[in-house]
Formats: sequence, C-alpha cells, structure tokens
Amino acid sequence: MDQSPEQVLAFLRTASEDQIREAVHDIGTPTALAVVFGGMAERFGLRPGRVPGLLVVELDDDGVLHRHGVQVSEGGASHVADPAGAARGTLRTTLVRFLRIAAGAEDPKRLVVTGRLKLSGDVLWTVTTLGSLRR
Repeated sequence: MDQSPEQVLAFLRTASEDQIREAVHDIGTPTALAVVFGGMAERFGLRPGRVPGLLVVELDDDGVLHRHGVQVSEGGASHVADPAGAARGTLRTTLVRFLRIAAGAEDPKRLVVTGRLKLSGDVLWTVTTLGSLRR
C-alpha cells in the first residue's frame, strides 16, 4: 500500500463501511490490524505514574473475531497480537467502527452511550487509557 498516513486517515474518515471493509480485506486484515495496533502502542509514549495493564480489543469482522491487545506500562506500550493474559479492560466493537474511532471519525463516548462500543473490566482504567492515546 503506497498511501501516506494522511491519505489513509482521510479515507477512513470519508469512506463507507463497505469501502473500508473491502480495503482492509484486500490488504489482509491481520496485516492492517498489526499496523494499527503497532501505531497505537507507539502513540502511548512514556508517562511516569501510568497504571499498567493489558487493554484487549475484540473486533467483529462479519462474524470473525479479531483479538488484539496493547500492554500498557509506565515505560510505554507494546502491541500484543494474540493476548492470552487477563485483560485489565476490554473494548468490543466492529472492525470498521474501531478503525473509524482510531482515525478520529467516530466519537467513542457516543458509541458507548448508543451501545455500539462495549467496555468491560476496569472501565475507568480503559477510558483513561484510551484518552491518553489521543494526547
């Protein structure tokens, strides 16, 4: 894929769900998710006093469940491709919706209120951790 990050973000913000799903499947869902979660882990950066834990994201892709995680620590974060450990917090939604959240095209708070984004486990930690990703 020879697209700049800005072009990918613009696509995720403006494309239909079907167009996004098709593009991800063309690239290969595992490849696309590895890039997204690797980028998420990089964006956390260093933050003294951060409460450590495993954030697990479960994504429904037309009946296929993709499960990824971000292990958060004071020293940063790392992508966990197939998290086996106990999650401190879990986020559940569809693959396309998650990509649109990551691109800033969907408001996660509104999605929680409408039931299209589900949080479980330590919900306060999950919300705080997701909030630190945007900074």
